Amino acid sequence: MLHFKRILKSILKYKTSSGLTFLSLVIAFTGIIILALYVSWEKSFDKFHENADSVYRLETALYNDRVPAKIGKIIREKVPEVEKLTALWSFSGKITTPKLNETNVSFEKSAMFAEESFLDIFTFPLKIGNKETALKDPHSAVVSESFSKSLFGDVNPVGETIIVQDIQYVVTGVMKDFPKNSSLQTDCLLSFSTYKEEPRYSYFDEWSEWSFNIFFSLVDGATPHSAIEKINEIEIVQQIKEEMSSQHSENDELIVLRSLKEVHFVPGSGSYVNPVILNVFTLLIVILIIMGAVNFINFATSQAPLRSKSLSITRVLGGTRMSSMAQIIFESVFLSLFAMTVSLLIYWALFQRIESLFSIHGLSMNGRYFFLLLFAGFAVLFGIIAGFYPARYVTSSPLAQSVKGNAHFSGKGKTIRNALVIVQFAFTIGLITSAFVIEKQLNFWRNFDIGINKEHVVYLNTTKDLRDHYQAFADELMKNNEISDYTYTQFIPGQVWMGWGRNVEGQQIQMKCWPIDERFLSFFNIQIDEGRGFNPASQSDINSFILNEKGKETFGWDNPLERQIDGFGFSGPLVGIAKDFNFLSLKGEVEPMIFWRTNERKDRLLLRLQPGNYTQTIAYIKNTAQKFDPKNPVEVQFLDDSLNALYSKEEKIARFIEFVALWTILLSVTGLLGLIVFISRDRIKEIGVRKVNGATIAEVVLLLNKDFVKWVLIAFVVAIPASWYAMNKWLENFAYKTSLSWWIFALAGILALGIALLTVSWQSWRAATRNPVEALRYE
Repeated sequence: MLHFKRILKSILKYKTSSGLTFLSLVIAFTGIIILALYVSWEKSFDKFHENADSVYRLETALYNDRVPAKIGKIIREKVPEVEKLTALWSFSGKITTPKLNETNVSFEKSAMFAEESFLDIFTFPLKIGNKETALKDPHSAVVSESFSKSLFGDVNPVGETIIVQDIQYVVTGVMKDFPKNSSLQTDCLLSFSTYKEEPRYSYFDEWSEWSFNIFFSLVDGATPHSAIEKINEIEIVQQIKEEMSSQHSENDELIVLRSLKEVHFVPGSGSYVNPVILNVFTLLIVILIIMGAVNFINFATSQAPLRSKSLSITRVLGGTRMSSMAQIIFESVFLSLFAMTVSLLIYWALFQRIESLFSIHGLSMNGRYFFLLLFAGFAVLFGIIAGFYPARYVTSSPLAQSVKGNAHFSGKGKTIRNALVIVQFAFTIGLITSAFVIEKQLNFWRNFDIGINKEHVVYLNTTKDLRDHYQAFADELMKNNEISDYTYTQFIPGQVWMGWGRNVEGQQIQMKCWPIDERFLSFFNIQIDEGRGFNPASQSDINSFILNEKGKETFGWDNPLERQIDGFGFSGPLVGIAKDFNFLSLKGEVEPMIFWRTNERKDRLLLRLQPGNYTQTIAYIKNTAQKFDPKNPVEVQFLDDSLNALYSKEEKIARFIEFVALWTILLSVTGLLGLIVFISRDRIKEIGVRKVNGATIAEVVLLLNKDFVKWVLIAFVVAIPASWYAMNKWLENFAYKTSLSWWIFALAGILALGIALLTVSWQSWRAATRNPVEALRYE
């Protein structure tokens, strides 16, 4: 108890140093807590499944995780290493019940077709129902617990009917809501076998439809290597590989197995996170630890002359150097634990706001309370390690000098302190540079000309009644002078998901397919490079095709307009070659893609509005849609918003990195402020002498600031090569990327220098304007 009182008294005695140290640690620890929880959350994805180590996803070099569902049946029969297998197909749409449908109530939810083994492969427990049979029969459905309450309240829904895309399903089970750290997310599972009774889903059993995911678990003792060897031996797989080889280099692995634990880190999934970003955040944790330790050591060693005299008296009275060092280390641990406690309180107050602000998850400690012990242990360890060097440095002066208050410390301590400041600012400059580069890349994407006229375009998802009266609906909308054009299509730009595999004159090709109407090309001003466009005045072009330039180049066709392309039960001519444009995200290259002119698949209506009062025009669109379908209100969205949403993950991460960069700047400012306070105090007599001898205020301020300028310049030289390398590696992930302009690095350095000068100049000006008589009074 007496020892604790002595520690507390010592901390309060040196309140300036203790206060700045405490503030610095609180800033560092709060950032560490938030980043550690976020990184650990992202790395926990899909690990909760009982069979996570033995579950794999089938992928190809051509369409990544998209494959024909039919290949799953053959793998199930031919590969003994496979224990359970399921094909999946996900979509979003309106889901309701017959009772709710009468009152025009429906829910826009995600749904997923899955084979009956889905609930055996993945650990998504059923609260009601039998997992062995829940997805066995056609028109069976399993809904999540929360969605069940939305549809049926608290009653048991098993045996009740739901309506999904105008098709009725019987509820056979209720599952727990999918954990947020699951790569697979849905509110409703539908039996895959439904396709056998629903003509619209006949493509579930066609080789040409590359729109499905296939997951399977391996039997005990089987390895993914042995499984992929058996899969590659399957005749149809060999044929697919041979056909794909013409579109990929010999070094590509054409058929691969992706571990379930890796799915979250592979582009394509809605939950995808770039592992490079997680590595950056992990590095930021280390940076915050280092910066917190830098400030701690700098503040502690700057107090060495004062602490040395006090501790030397204790040693004269019988203490040892070890006991004096122990006292400093105990003080460090106490401050560290106290700062961690305050940081945790700040975290509890802020984490929900941070999640909401940056649209991220994983900051909650619910079910992760072991982190409390982890953070407490870290605080103790940090206090011991960070306090060891100051304890050794403060007690290093000869006892005789320390007792007289004339303790002399070698320049080594100051050299280390200066080096630590340089390290701290190097990190700060690096983070500022990274934030600027990420923001520049986002602006590059936002302003990039993707090759079509996307200005003033809105779209809506059509309902069955709207599709049944699609022409009358469009004609009614066009009566409004604020609407200048329209077109029907299955997909909107940025979301073309249909993959086709086709055999054309003995050559197997893979491409994206975009079902459109006759108005689509002119609506977006898509240019034809060869041949012709679709004839809007004639129905003869129905089930004909237009290929993009990338497709012609990839397939090596010299005379493409002589080709016939097989569709679903028909064969149509290739009538034109369209100029390339970016119909998907700018993260990847333009892919081979074919326009399919069809009078069906009018899932989305796009409208071009006149610039002006969008609010009234959108209200008119909604009211008109309600006349044709009173039960299903439509949502009108801007195309620009959907295209920008393709980069929402990067934008959220960018905002988060900028937030962390500001946090590290705050930590640097705290460290600088403390240093200039102690430096001004240590040099107060020197300043007094200089002023008595005629030094001006500006000269004194320059004297105190020049070291900080030098440190920032050295930090700039250290940080820029590392920042350039890191950002260059990050930009390599994208097909369309901005350049690393020199001004970004210059601006980061100037900003860091400005922050440093603003921080120290106020305190150095105070020291320079002080009356020199006060400093020299006792000389």
